[in-house]
Amino acid sequence: MPPKENLNDIRKGIDEVDEAITRLLEKRMDHVRDVAEYKRRTGMAILDSSREQQVLDRILSQVKNPEYRESIKAVYTEILKASREFQSKRIPRAPESGRAKYGLVGEKLSHSLSPAIHSLFFKELGIDAEYDLIEVKPEDLPELLEILKSHGYLGVNVTIPYKKEIIGYLDSLSDEALHIGAVNTICFADGYRGYNTDYDGFGMAFEEYDVKTEGSICAVLGSGGAARAVVAYLEDHGASGITIVSRDPDSAMMKFPGLSCADISGFRAHGYDILVNTTPVGMHPDVSRSPLGKEQIEGAGFIMDLVYNPAETVLLRYAEELNIPCANGLYMLAAQALRSEEIWQGRKLDKALIHKAIERIRRGT
Repeated sequence: MPPKENLNDIRKGIDEVDEAITRLLEKRMDHVRDVAEYKRRTGMAILDSSREQQVLDRILSQVKNPEYRESIKAVYTEILKASREFQSKRIPRAPESGRAKYGLVGEKLSHSLSPAIHSLFFKELGIDAEYDLIEVKPEDLPELLEILKSHGYLGVNVTIPYKKEIIGYLDSLSDEALHIGAVNTICFADGYRGYNTDYDGFGMAFEEYDVKTEGSICAVLGSGGAARAVVAYLEDHGASGITIVSRDPDSAMMKFPGLSCADISGFRAHGYDILVNTTPVGMHPDVSRSPLGKEQIEGAGFIMDLVYNPAETVLLRYAEELNIPCANGLYMLAAQALRSEEIWQGRKLDKALIHKAIERIRRGT
């Protein structure tokens, strides 16, 4: 067995090789992404078995030590598998015969509960459809809707960070989407028409929790697309005052002219009837953070965190410790999803489906 100092030297050498491999793997994934873009444009299938076998044969032919051959083969088999999985996130699948397709467009979606919610809706409504997670980069947006439509999609939801950016690629907007300036639902039935179901979802959640907005003094954390829907609802339903709380209050003031803006670092919730967090701070996987400290939320009347994964964020834990009534964003998520389905299916749906979806998620089924 080598002395400790020699073992450390050996491990240092391994670390250096690992760093070099990581840089090369990143470079390889850059090329994989280019391949995915080409396949997406040309309609090629993701899996190319003959090409993968050629890659394995070429790699193994360069292995000089036969003792390493099987190990290196196993590593490259996993690399090729990872490359396929990466491509599958960027290339919409062709629809199965007769099956409708819907999905969620965003940048990082692994945390999303939307597929589970919409799948339950499809089952309960007897609709043969599927709901996919569609991760895209900003440069994908110009061609995205045409590509999705060509692959059988009938509509999509839109989430962070594209609720405002997607508007430039739509043919029309509903009244509430035009008023809010953000879109989270698109229907492909007659051109690309954008809607904002966050507005209705937020309102339905407040009705569920019996939170009164008339005459209330409100604070909204964040200034993105979700904040626009929340602010619009509060304004339309009688809030007597709304303050936008942001890390960049000057920028927030430009986005919300006429409203008070406050720097989040010096904000205190005492005296506010309603506090709504519309930022992703505290969302999975970064679950240890809170947009506000515990002392900052003292005195708030009601706190709603639009984050729904995890079910209890640090912000909500602080609220419970201070005996402040609070709720996460799960009901709003299910409610806005129901409203999206009403738009896509062209009919009114039973609100009982919201509770069924929430119960399914809480059971983890």
